Amino acid sequence: MNNYQRPISNLSDESALAITSSLNNLLANEYALFTKTLNFHWNITGPRFHSIHEFLEDHYKILLSVMDDVAERVRILGEVPHGSVKKMGEQMDIKESDGMNMSGNEMISDLLTDHVKIQSFIKETISHEDLFKNDPGTEDYLVGLLQKHEKMSWMLKSHLD
Repeated sequence: MNNYQRPISNLSDESALAITSSLNNLLANEYALFTKTLNFHWNITGPRFHSIHEFLEDHYKILLSVMDDVAERVRILGEVPHGSVKKMGEQMDIKESDGMNMSGNEMISDLLTDHVKIQSFIKETISHEDLFKNDPGTEDYLVGLLQKHEKMSWMLKSHLD
């Protein structure tokens, strides 16, 4: 392996695999949340249609960027991110919803629940101090991502108050 093929990080193969396994699980859940948010954006109806439609558009665009960042972090660590619907489906913990017969508030509440689920996953992941003792970059990235999901959760909750 020449220097251009080596991962940028200097983690052991075992550490890189453990971290990227968590990141790929996170990627699958981000994908599920992105897809659900996009679906609700397409299918929202009711008196607040326009405002919720635009609000959800902002959120799915953020989530698309998040997925790209998670996948790039996996590559930085020398592994391969999940790249198929099948693989994402096998890994995601977030339940799909077609949004049919759901009110705008029910959609928002469902998305809020999923954001909180991702926040819990991130908190659980970063609580493993040994996992990140040689990878502060990924730990820092996950803390920033946690903050992003907390802000999105706050925005969703504000629509329900």
